[in-house]
Amino acid sequence: MTTKAYPPAPKHLRAACAHPSGHLGSHGSRTTLQVYLDDGLVYRNDGDGYRLPPATAQAQGVGPYFITGAGRRAILNDSQLAAVDSADEDGALRDVSWPTAASLARLALVEYRDADGAPQHTDGDDGRTGPKHHPYLTAAGLDAARAAEPQP
Repeated sequence: MTTKAYPPAPKHLRAACAHPSGHLGSHGSRTTLQVYLDDGLVYRNDGDGYRLPPATAQAQGVGPYFITGAGRRAILNDSQLAAVDSADEDGALRDVSWPTAASLARLALVEYRDADGAPQHTDGDDGRTGPKHHPYLTAAGLDAARAAEPQP
């Protein structure tokens, strides 16, 4: 008998991605959670704040599970991945469509900044003049971008 591998349920990872601290609030079953852990999409710390191995995280961990950069990447579609991966050194997204930037902002991977670099809630488009603020990767967005790079 072969076991069919199921992809992670993205709704759980999307909620964790959008959470300010990256907490995985719900995860469905213990089996789903173990898939997340084994695939490096989430992690859990021990009592001293060190990341536990996936095999022991459910039994020995304390506190919430956190989404990883790989977990953030796992929920992105092709245009979102391309946007995250094309960011400048300063995290600016230059040639990204407004729907893609807006979807990344909802996932807390992008924030809008004005000309002075101050974060803004929206792109500032009033429907007549176009966007006034530009999208930049947040710390979580940078984490997702780094997850694509080969690790030493």
